[in-house]
Amino acid sequence: MPHRPSKYTRLGRLSAIIMILPSSMLAGWLMGYFVIDRPFRIFPWGSIILTLLGAGAGFFEIIRILSADRNDPDKRA
Repeated sequence: MPHRPSKYTRLGRLSAIIMILPSSMLAGWLMGYFVIDRPFRIFPWGSIILTLLGAGAGFFEIIRILSADRNDPDKRA
């Protein structure tokens, strides 16, 4: 009989979705501001571009988690 994760394990994994998008956007903004905007003095363009890239990465990760959970809850550890 295959091992199925408990409800709490699955709930914890899916509740991580709440934090993925804001944290990836924040990381993109911070990198854009401190790595691109400040040294090259082009504020706000680096922040905008890397925030959008962070949002795209966050959405990609959310879709990956949801599709893995839908197909096989045992796939993601």
